Amino acid sequence: MSESPDFQRSAEALIERIRREIPLTAAMQLSALRFDGHELVLGVPLGANFNDKGTAFAGSITALGSITGWCLLTLWAEREIGACQLAIYDAHFTFRKPLKTDFTASVSLPPAEECEALRQSLEGKGKGKISLRIGLADAEGEAAVLTGAYALWRV
Repeated sequence: MSESPDFQRSAEALIERIRREIPLTAAMQLSALRFDGHELVLGVPLGANFNDKGTAFAGSITALGSITGWCLLTLWAEREIGACQLAIYDAHFTFRKPLKTDFTASVSLPPAEECEALRQSLEGKGKGKISLRIGLADAEGEAAVLTGAYALWRV
């Protein structure tokens, strides 16, 4: 899918909003690197997110992973059905190696049939659940994975 300036602008606007509403994201220097309507990539600089070993702080890694899934689903919901509330209710992280440079989190929408089932659940019951796989990587490649389950509900 080709990148749309409208999709990218919507991701950048969401990041600006959450940087004001969630102070941690501003401290992390969170930015929207790419959004094409299907895949979202957010990033942070290592300089604002390092630990005592000079590698990425695990709290920053987990926060970036969680917020990236939240952002993708927020953007999807706003486009497909309107405003929703979201929360991650189950998260499993696997850390394979340290992140040593600026790092990113990448997530794609699940298959179309899962998104359609979520849309129908939100329209019918006013709530729904979906799982995402978020990959976290630096210049050396993927180093951590978040498998997260998110709950969405209409407002």
